[in-house]
Amino acid sequence: MTQLQPRNAYLPEPDRRAPFQSEFIPVMIKAVKQLRGLLGKRLHSVYVSGDIVWRRAVVNESVLSLTVVCQHALTLDQSNALNTLLWRLKTSHSKVISDCHIDIVTVSHVRDLSQIFHWGFFFKHRAICLYGQDLSASFGLFEASWEVAKAMNPDISDKLARAKQKITAATTWNTQLNTAQAIADTLIRGAFGLVLHKEAYWSESLNECADAFIKHYPDKKMAIERLFILLERKPVKKRAVMTLLNDFGDWLIKEYARIDFKIG
Repeated sequence: MTQLQPRNAYLPEPDRRAPFQSEFIPVMIKAVKQLRGLLGKRLHSVYVSGDIVWRRAVVNESVLSLTVVCQHALTLDQSNALNTLLWRLKTSHSKVISDCHIDIVTVSHVRDLSQIFHWGFFFKHRAICLYGQDLSASFGLFEASWEVAKAMNPDISDKLARAKQKITAATTWNTQLNTAQAIADTLIRGAFGLVLHKEAYWSESLNECADAFIKHYPDKKMAIERLFILLERKPVKKRAVMTLLNDFGDWLIKEYARIDFKIG
């Protein structure tokens, strides 16, 4: 676990001028080129987030996470073609990226005032524009707050429910390990959200997220350590995984509700 350093009240932005790690540039160029060809004038802008943004991506381990902003919702044919594009990026660059995720959102949605703590924070503090009009310029700096924490962790309950169902039904180790790894990441980041407004900083590092959370909830240290075991894709019996998700996951959801009731 890492030692936390004091932060300013305003959260840091990613460095938009520093060069990306060279290994990941070709796949990003290819992704943008294919998205432009597929979506044409419907495409507004493309953003990358995750480890690549912070220049700490690891070859064959890190995920290419893209957010695509469109002028209008995609047609069914475009959605199907996008799935094909996603599969081709994964397979043709499998020696560089472990996976590729693409989220689609419309311009009107990200500019909705009700979405400012989610999309405003995302564009300003978590992503870099690869193509198109950079929406980060539309927003000022954000402070660490409960509103940001909620906005960046909006669907923990749904993700937890889906993960439980998928792990329960899993018939192969690969399915179980993939699902457990993904939900462990979600729960650790969600746990950090509980203390974001107290710590007054944002981190993409799971170690820092865990350190900050444990400082305020020391009794949950063992649960966090077990989540890191799932992150490392170590084979754990299904019953033990489900017990962890039921105990810690359900507690996390209740704690969000408790704090939200208290803070409002």
